[in-house]
Amino acid sequence: MTPPLVLNEPFGSFLSKGVLYLADRDGGTPDAANPGQNTPSVSVVRTFDMTTGRPLKSVTVAGSPWLNDITVAADGTVYGTNTGAADRPETWQVWKLSPDGQASLFVQGAPLNLPNGIEVDGDGNIVVVNIGTPDVITFAPDGNVVRTEQAAQAGNDGLVIMPDGVKFVSSVRLGGVSMMVPGKPAKLIAENIPSAASMCYDAGANQLVIPMNANNGLAFISLKGIWSPRRSRR
Repeated sequence: MTPPLVLNEPFGSFLSKGVLYLADRDGGTPDAANPGQNTPSVSVVRTFDMTTGRPLKSVTVAGSPWLNDITVAADGTVYGTNTGAADRPETWQVWKLSPDGQASLFVQGAPLNLPNGIEVDGDGNIVVVNIGTPDVITFAPDGNVVRTEQAAQAGNDGLVIMPDGVKFVSSVRLGGVSMMVPGKPAKLIAENIPSAASMCYDAGANQLVIPMNANNGLAFISLKGIWSPRRSRR
């Protein structure tokens, strides 16, 4: 293929305007020139045409060794979380990739704490969930904090934002799903989901779909009686 198909360790993905955006990385493999060492790992965002499946382009995010989750704003700006290490706050980062391919740090350090899931809300703000705390943080496009909310559990990974502003957050560490209605305390709507990682919304069945990586399976959480698509039209 031209450009060639390259996938090394894909993680977060996002669909926008017929394009699949995928967080991947280059490097991190044995360095032939330095036995016993690996080449440096660097984040790469790869794009694919959803009609043909063909690769479009790959853009390197220099400064980030690995992106966990990504989201794409209406103007094509990509935001990605660099989860980092628990004892190194400087590695807790959100990166920004402009439509023309320029990478820059969007947010670094507190209030991030092992940032993981990320989405753009209906107002164009960037919402991030932490693993290290139950905080769900909304940033304006200029990087300033708009609001901080708390999920019912910490250790969070997945994030789904509905058109009416309701958020669903999954805890990869504690195995629950929080429902967050604007202006109300978070409510735990599901429990005992092993390694509840990132998730998506299945509109056809009105359910959340959650990968359970360690179990090689999927969890399906019905939202019937909990949330209705009709809410989004109010």
